[in-house]
Amino acid sequence: MTDEFPAPRYSIVVLNAPAEPQIRSMLLIAQELQRRGHRITCVTTRDFAQRAVATGVDVLVHESCPTYGLEVDTWECSGPADPVLVADTLDCAEEINAEFVDDIPDLVLYETSARVTARLLTCRWNRPAVQILPSFAHGDTVVGDEAPQIESDADSNACIRELPTRIRERLFQFLSPGAKAGISPSNFCTKPEPLSIALLPREFQAEGDLFDGHVAFVGPCIPERTMDERWMPPSTGLPVVLLSLDPELFDGAPDFLRACVAALAEKPLHLVIAADGDPGTLFPAGEKPHNVEIHDNVPRAAVLRRAAAFVCHSDLNSVIESLYFNTPLVAVPTSHRQRAVADRLTELGLGVRVSLEDAELATFADAVAALVDDLDVTRSVREFQRQARRAGGARRAADEIEHYLEWSYEP
Repeated sequence: MTDEFPAPRYSIVVLNAPAEPQIRSMLLIAQELQRRGHRITCVTTRDFAQRAVATGVDVLVHESCPTYGLEVDTWECSGPADPVLVADTLDCAEEINAEFVDDIPDLVLYETSARVTARLLTCRWNRPAVQILPSFAHGDTVVGDEAPQIESDADSNACIRELPTRIRERLFQFLSPGAKAGISPSNFCTKPEPLSIALLPREFQAEGDLFDGHVAFVGPCIPERTMDERWMPPSTGLPVVLLSLDPELFDGAPDFLRACVAALAEKPLHLVIAADGDPGTLFPAGEKPHNVEIHDNVPRAAVLRRAAAFVCHSDLNSVIESLYFNTPLVAVPTSHRQRAVADRLTELGLGVRVSLEDAELATFADAVAALVDDLDVTRSVREFQRQARRAGGARRAADEIEHYLEWSYEP
């Protein structure tokens, strides 16, 4: 009889931006890893601590978790660094390090916005890391001649060369244990990870076939439906359109949004608006059209399961979640990154892009109504839903992380 040995269990620390879309996916991956017997510690803020505790993982609460934007390539660190942000990041990294000084984790699992804190820790601890990509994968993981050349250590040190002496000395002191192990201090901003996990199907990634095994396209990580996701569809039988635009639009341009909703309300549609704030600021009492409902907190997944279209500002998380539930989109981008997502959406025939600055209100309403009846888009979205669900989600992410840990530690 062959002896069977239990699979090795590892200690993993999880870092992510203190924001709803990012933490939702990260907690699902952390929960799946914890279910498999790994010891998970999630670093988060007080706003999300209770949700993290509910998953069963250990939680380390910090007052703030400094984050960096998604626009900068992970392999590039050019120009002087922001001294205040570097100091805040060091504060966070030093606090986390103090918690693990006697029991260094085996892996740092981090979402892209938290990459600098994560890489400071991996250099300090001389430990591997896995990056979670909430947006398109970056060029450092492309195979073949398309891959960019990573800068030399001398060039990459430009980002810290101009820091005030006190902060620069503090930074190098924090990284000194890693330097003794042969790790260059500049690695915290230049080193690509051997494994990154993208929260989208490979089919949605532009030129996805050029990416090698260093990127696992696992698709969206969607939680199981819970009992508190209660929403009743209208008894009128009208097609449901979910409207969830940038919260700043609700605060900064309520008159414009009222005009948009009024134009949509004239169509044979039922509008569900996620106002993400005080819904009374959009329509004073008695002025709301009869086929419009407004919520400050609506269970989006429950509505998307029944919706005929989703109008949103085309962040990738919203787009992929909508397609996962077989709902076509009207993309209203408000940033360069969102415009790239909207362009990819229309390229694949999964929805339409509308620029509210340029379009007439009637044109906008017509575009939404036409999308509801577009059978070609309906077929494309159905096929993409199959691709998104086949990608594997949190379970596939956990599989990839376990394989990477075995590769890193097993003889």
